[in-house]
Amino acid sequence: MTTDANSTALSALSTGLADAVAAIAPTLVAVKGHRRFAYSGIHWQPGVIVTADYGLGRSSRLTLTLPDGNVVEAEVSGRDRALDLAIVQLDRTDLPVPAISDGADLKVGHVVLAVGQSWDYGVSASLGVVGNLGGPWQTSQGRAIDRLIRPDVNLYPNLLGGALVNTAGEVLGINLNGPRNRVVTLPAANLTRIVKTLLERGSLSRGYLGVGLQPVALPETLRQTHQISGDVGLLVVSVDAPGPAAQAGLLIGDILLAVNGQPVSNLQAVYGHLDASAIGQAVSLHLLRGGQPTELTVTVGEQPQGGAR
Repeated sequence: MTTDANSTALSALSTGLADAVAAIAPTLVAVKGHRRFAYSGIHWQPGVIVTADYGLGRSSRLTLTLPDGNVVEAEVSGRDRALDLAIVQLDRTDLPVPAISDGADLKVGHVVLAVGQSWDYGVSASLGVVGNLGGPWQTSQGRAIDRLIRPDVNLYPNLLGGALVNTAGEVLGINLNGPRNRVVTLPAANLTRIVKTLLERGSLSRGYLGVGLQPVALPETLRQTHQISGDVGLLVVSVDAPGPAAQAGLLIGDILLAVNGQPVSNLQAVYGHLDASAIGQAVSLHLLRGGQPTELTVTVGEQPQGGAR
């Protein structure tokens, strides 16, 4: 390829990326939350802003700079800390909404943009590629996500809560803080369903045992005596007095080994049994109590918003 051809191709790519940013920019808002932490939000559907819960702290009030430059104060209408997601409802429904992509054709290596709205500098963007794609996964607090999208982009602070955009200017999802502060994108399809639930209820249902757990190493003699395959159990360090686990007789000092016959060696494994469909259902807990195997049956409750599992 000649130098002129290279220059033309680069110019076309540059123009295409700028056009993609320009397409999404009118749907983005700048957000100030707890301690004036600045990040972004998306006008996802008429009158509904989606953003990150990260900057809110205990506050429920945000200051938003809308795409037309107007600054408004708004109360959070719904939030889910397990997803790091919050929504705000506005009186206005005339603001643009983004074009959405289901990401069906998305592949590792595809060029993407993280785009947000800066309080001080206007639209910001970060160029990268899709670093990893996968199937269903769980957040660190057990929330089920349809699909893993992990973009390889620099998520500057004001880009948190902004959009992941393909080269056509379509939104693939919202960029949130993932495990170990790595960027993860909540896919658009997930986001649409979650927004609907948050608008109706203000929070998402989660299963609740009312127990605090901490990983603990199991001595080899104990493992051999009771034929335990794993080398880690979950020590019960707290039990909520009115919670389902307390009502079933779980005690501080018990060591949880399995839920419904499936070994659990970390909190995420327990969370997998506590999605919304588990509420009202009985789960069996296999424990060690005083070094002896014990079985308990617990009816899963519904977790209070912001409460422990």
